[in-house]
Amino acid sequence: MTAPLPRILLIEPQFVLRRTMVMVARDLGMVDFHEASSVGRARTMLATDAYEGMVLDLQEGPQALELLSDLRQGRFATPRDARVVALAANGALVDVQRLQVLGLACLLGKPVRISELLDAIVGVQEEGAPAS
Repeated sequence: MTAPLPRILLIEPQFVLRRTMVMVARDLGMVDFHEASSVGRARTMLATDAYEGMVLDLQEGPQALELLSDLRQGRFATPRDARVVALAANGALVDVQRLQVLGLACLLGKPVRISELLDAIVGVQEEGAPAS
């Protein structure tokens, strides 16, 4: 019997990119993504469901950081120490120091190769430590 795939909340506003990530991960049997198109939608999902990790697009800026902060404070059903991989558009201003304080496992630039994202998620889940 195979182990269940890690349940990961994917917060990505771009529909085509989000759907592509979900379909590739499902086809490869690596991750069970649950989709949210915005931080607001993710908050609703995090309030009722527990996830083993999260992929967070930083496009929404302060709202994304606030979501991560709330996760770390234990305000959701998801464990406060859940691993988080963040995505940021190349050239976007990112407060790397604050992300480190909030326990970010990995920061990837967009555009991101889906294989790179999946490797970061699976690596983080398997090792229990930040992926490079």
